[in-house]
Amino acid sequence: MNIIFGNYGDGTIALIQWAHENALQEVVVCHIDTGFASTSDEWQHQLKKGIALAQSYGFETKVLPAVMTWPELVLKRKTFPSAQFQWCAGWLKGMAFLEYLDEIDVSCLATILLPKHVTHVRGDVVLQEWESHSPHFGDRRVWQPLYNLSSDHFYELIRRAGFSPLYHRSLECAPCIHSTPADLSRLTLGDQNRVAVLEHSLKQSLFVVDGAQGITAVVEWAQNQPLKHDKSDYHLGCGTPFACGE
Repeated sequence: MNIIFGNYGDGTIALIQWAHENALQEVVVCHIDTGFASTSDEWQHQLKKGIALAQSYGFETKVLPAVMTWPELVLKRKTFPSAQFQWCAGWLKGMAFLEYLDEIDVSCLATILLPKHVTHVRGDVVLQEWESHSPHFGDRRVWQPLYNLSSDHFYELIRRAGFSPLYHRSLECAPCIHSTPADLSRLTLGDQNRVAVLEHSLKQSLFVVDGAQGITAVVEWAQNQPLKHDKSDYHLGCGTPFACGE
């Protein structure tokens, strides 16, 4: 069994297309519902279209609920995660995915496919195609078949799948603790409002940047920043093993 673990961002779409073109068999595409995905129509369309793509290729699709949603998790811990204290991905995604793996793959024979590739990581990070025993997935084998693709090849896979590249992180969590100014500017009013509710409950700000505190002020700050895409944003901290951003 081959299990693609992703979030229907650019990386996941490219990997689904790669698996189809390479006639990979027994494929399951698995996605975690964090309870904090973007409320935008564009992202909801991306999810539906991505799931439909995988199913059109004969792949099984699975949406797993997080053990606790992102809002439930921060309220339980009485604090927000941050770029310095990164604990969200393991709780939100790692636990739910590992429980699923242990149900369907008792013998630990499945291969986990991740969408990471070299053009979306920092220059000091060395990607490997294979990891024979990953501690994040119950010592199962991990395969990163896109790891050495050129940027042109990567985005061409997305276009052959019938998608336009997003050129930004997946919106499975909106916002993510690693959100850039461009990501923050993309938040809908619904996204901002649910953060504001949590900030009020916790009496904390999710982000504090250049003196701006509170999600409304932070989004206003972001909208006045030069918007640029930094491909290294895809390789950040705790979410790396769990395909965050992909």
